[in-house]
Amino acid sequence: MSKVSNLPDVEFYDIAQDHQNYIWLAANKGLYRYSGKDYKRFVHPEQKSNSLFQLKFDTDNKLWCNNIYGQLFYVENDSLNLFYDASKLVKGQLAPYAIHKDYIRLFTVTGVYDIDLTTKKINKLFDGMCISNSTINDADYTFAISFEDNLERHRIYTFNKSKSTKIFEITSTKRIQSPKLFAFNTTIFFTHKSVNGNVLYSVNKTNNDVTKLKTPTQIQHETIYSLLNFSDEYWFLTSSGVFIYTFKSELFTFKEQLFKAESITDVQKDFNNNYWFTTLDNGVFVSPNLNIRRVELSHIEAKITASAALQNNHFVFGTNDGKLLFYHQNQLTKTLQLPGKKIIGKLYFDALKAKLIVSINASESFVVDLKTDKITDVNNRFSVAKTFSKIDDKTLFYGNYRQGIVYKNPFSNPEQQILKESRVKASVVSGNTLFVSYIDGLYKYNTKTFASEEITFNSNGLMVNSIANTNGIIWLATQHNGLLKYENHILKPSGIKLPENLQINRIHSDGLVLWISTDSGLFQYHTKTQQLQSLNAQDGLNTAVNDFLVLQNQIIVSLPKTFYTLPKANGLFKTFKTAKVRVEGVSINDRDTLVASNYKLPHDFNKIELTFNSNGFQSNKHVNYHYRVKQLDTSWQNIPLNTHFVNFNSLSSGTYTFELKAKNISAKNPVFAAPITFIIAKPFWETYWFYGLVLVSIIGLVWLYFRWRLQQKEQQRIAEIDKILIDKKITNLRLENLRSQMNPHFIFNALNSIQDYIISNEKELASSYLVKFSRLIRMYLDYSQQNEITLEEELNALKLYLELEKVRFEDELEYTISVDNQLKTKQIKVPSLFIQPYVENALKHGLLHKLSDRKLHIEAKIIQQNKLEITVEDNGIGRAQSEKLKRPNQQHKPFATKANEERVHLYKNKLKRDIAITTNDLYDENDAAAGTKVVITMSIH
Repeated sequence: MSKVSNLPDVEFYDIAQDHQNYIWLAANKGLYRYSGKDYKRFVHPEQKSNSLFQLKFDTDNKLWCNNIYGQLFYVENDSLNLFYDASKLVKGQLAPYAIHKDYIRLFTVTGVYDIDLTTKKINKLFDGMCISNSTINDADYTFAISFEDNLERHRIYTFNKSKSTKIFEITSTKRIQSPKLFAFNTTIFFTHKSVNGNVLYSVNKTNNDVTKLKTPTQIQHETIYSLLNFSDEYWFLTSSGVFIYTFKSELFTFKEQLFKAESITDVQKDFNNNYWFTTLDNGVFVSPNLNIRRVELSHIEAKITASAALQNNHFVFGTNDGKLLFYHQNQLTKTLQLPGKKIIGKLYFDALKAKLIVSINASESFVVDLKTDKITDVNNRFSVAKTFSKIDDKTLFYGNYRQGIVYKNPFSNPEQQILKESRVKASVVSGNTLFVSYIDGLYKYNTKTFASEEITFNSNGLMVNSIANTNGIIWLATQHNGLLKYENHILKPSGIKLPENLQINRIHSDGLVLWISTDSGLFQYHTKTQQLQSLNAQDGLNTAVNDFLVLQNQIIVSLPKTFYTLPKANGLFKTFKTAKVRVEGVSINDRDTLVASNYKLPHDFNKIELTFNSNGFQSNKHVNYHYRVKQLDTSWQNIPLNTHFVNFNSLSSGTYTFELKAKNISAKNPVFAAPITFIIAKPFWETYWFYGLVLVSIIGLVWLYFRWRLQQKEQQRIAEIDKILIDKKITNLRLENLRSQMNPHFIFNALNSIQDYIISNEKELASSYLVKFSRLIRMYLDYSQQNEITLEEELNALKLYLELEKVRFEDELEYTISVDNQLKTKQIKVPSLFIQPYVENALKHGLLHKLSDRKLHIEAKIIQQNKLEITVEDNGIGRAQSEKLKRPNQQHKPFATKANEERVHLYKNKLKRDIAITTNDLYDENDAAAGTKVVITMSIH
């Protein structure tokens, strides 16, 4: 038996299991549902009382319950719903009810009422005080009190649909106390309390014959809560536990009592044959296997330190205070006390001599004659024993902590032969061979000569903890090599498929059966059928098994303060099932959603969590889950025990089918959940239409690129043509400029001046003038080949030109050239021979016609950041007077000036160089013409 922990209450009234293997509990604090891992409470806002009773299922597996106030509830869509409030009918008494196809039948202190399931219309079927009811196969059996002729009538009725039939009447001058009806397939039982205790009746369901039964003495004065039937046994649930009886020939035969100290209100046998016991004040107990019983040694203060099997299912325990406790059928039959408080280390029973060897964990030992209970001190003959093996009726092998010994006549006048000086672990006899495990190896001895031979495994010695013999096959539980078997002089692995990394504590033989104790429970292996079965915590053996005894009909597992009894009958090993596994919740992007079989999700809804469960007692400890996503996994993925969820944090687009299976660790086959499919859409950038759009865009961009490149090339070609044309134009303009500068008048005047110097015999002046003239001509020819020259070169040519022109003006010309110190004349580029035409105009048209005081001023300076200003200023006659002096055929702009204007136009519009020319007339204070000022501005290059 095990008590269910973490219960939400301690006071329980009813228990039921539904078709999905949920366990429902009606408790003082309300209605609870247990899933195997947690409890869920069901409550209704109009519920007048927390306490709920009488759990029942209808034909649609819908759970119903009620409370003292007459409210009827049902569970649907995972919530508690109020069906009808019959508080006016029940008058504050808990009313039995029955669920029929079209109506609920309510048995109240005011009568029997049918409540239509659809319309909730009430029909009163019977008038009387109904105290108890039990329903079987749509037939209602009711105990009612009615009043006739001012007398109380105590009667039992049966209701078939709307027809009522009286079965029998109990005559009593006083009102019957605690009447209860319990209906079964063939028999209906009725019980009530009287002055002498409980009274029992049986009613034959076929003919309604009533028989008063003999009340079993065990329940004569007990408070009976309920009567149940399990496997042809009747269980009376009382304030002193469960009394189990068989019923035959109208007689109850007592079998056993469970939970003597508990008030058991209901029992439920679940799908794995676990028995659930609800109590009135101590929670819920679960027995995974009623065949496994635990016996507490609360009556003794000592601890069990040794045990031995006797004859006919008798066994004995030795304690750490020198007591021998003898048991039969789990009952202590006698106790013997050794002299003094001794720690009993080992017990050995010789059935032929009916003597018990008691080995003490010191230099002492005793022999107990079980016929007379005489205890004989044999000193250290069998002290500190580790093993005993009977070789024959007169020979006994005894091994202790330092040697292996063979005794002849061990109980009287023993003869001792030491086989080996070494600590003994275990021993067994098979035929004429004695097998002994020492701390330093395994040996076999011939029992006639005691010649020895070591048995090795893979050429290595063995450390064997326990040895057993089944029909000549020697089984060895080793320290490092697992379970081995020695058969036909060959040592090899056992071939038993035990769990991995399992440490075996003890092995015992039982005919063809090998029993194996481990920290994980007890295993049974049938050497002929090779069937392996196990008992563990899920079976109710919730302890590590170390030492145990094999008796004729049962197994005894001993612990220091308790022991378990395990009958070797067929019912010991259960066949476990796994409840249907269901996906209980689906969360998408951390938001819960309804569970469905298919989901179509956008690409960014790809974080998915699934929770699931397989119901059953402690399923969180005993059910393993595996999952597989077909598109991701080729094999099933294990989920750690007690984990009920799976997360997928970032699924890419695609179709995913989630499959889940669950298997109880002791079951053979798994169960599968309904698969769930998730279809995650592709992001728009992975769709075909987007691919098409991108392809069209790429083609369009390529087309635009090549079109642009063609336009670029065309523009480049046009630009190159324009450049060629501009260069040609500029070249022509330069030539025209050169022609203007080298006009016949200038050349004639220069040559004429040279001639005058020669005639005047002024050779030096002639030579100097000729040199200057030739230098100027050379400059013009050089500079005319370039689009741009430095400002220094331009000014040097201008100075040379003015020096020659000054001779022409017979030194009646005063000119100045001033340059801003900030100007880097050697770096600044200007159009070649660009200033000279404006200087020539100033000389030819402004100063030539002035007789004296001829002044010309040329200035170069920076006016703004990256701006060059060149000023040509004269004090000549002005442009207006100059126009008047022109001949009629010269009414046009000077040739050089016009060429420069075209050059300016080309520089500005084609070569993107900012050049501006401004011509201003100068006037004196009398508003008379005082000269001309030409301002040239250009960006510095």
